[in-house]
Amino acid sequence: MIYPIASLTEYNHQMNSLNFSRFFTSLAVACAALMLLPAHAWAQSKTTFGSTNASACYRESNLPLTDYGLRFCNRALDEKDLVLRDRAATHTNRGIIYAAHGQLDKAMADHNRAAKLAPGMAKIYVNRGNVHHQQHNYTQALDDYKLALELGGVAPEIVYYNRALTLIRIKRWDQARISLEKGLEANPDSERIKKKLAQFDLPVEQPQAPAVEKAGRL
Repeated sequence: MIYPIASLTEYNHQMNSLNFSRFFTSLAVACAALMLLPAHAWAQSKTTFGSTNASACYRESNLPLTDYGLRFCNRALDEKDLVLRDRAATHTNRGIIYAAHGQLDKAMADHNRAAKLAPGMAKIYVNRGNVHHQQHNYTQALDDYKLALELGGVAPEIVYYNRALTLIRIKRWDQARISLEKGLEANPDSERIKKKLAQFDLPVEQPQAPAVEKAGRL
């Protein structure tokens, strides 16, 4: 997701133009159709995004098939004139790339730095919640998703979807269904959420959360 950190409109355009199964290798889950979604942060000032390294870091975090983008993130963070909010955005974007390649401790450190720099940026908490989920820290993941929803400025259907996957992990089926329903209210066109909700009506098994594995790709 993007910003002043780019705009939410621009974010939605990008989300529609990308294939989600490729878009989020970031949580490297076993079932490509059912994966946690990241929240990409683009920085606010046009002058900084004269910082070609910061903008390249952002672009690479959208589809981190390799860790090549880390070099752009690192260079951007070395720039002394990178403004505070842009620095936070670059940290969380780098965290997405780290998480996509199984470097969860580094990803968590980046998201924590971003949260200290820009505690009001909801996207950071979506990404940190995703890493908590990967580390099986489900309570912390739910706390971060809750905070992201409270802060706003991020597509709520993404947060509700990720929250539902975490609730499924801890077998809180009713709450998971409610979270998916809220996500569908926010975006009635979400085929991903519709598909997951349909699994609740299967006769035998409760819906299964996708297994989170180390990446080996929101």
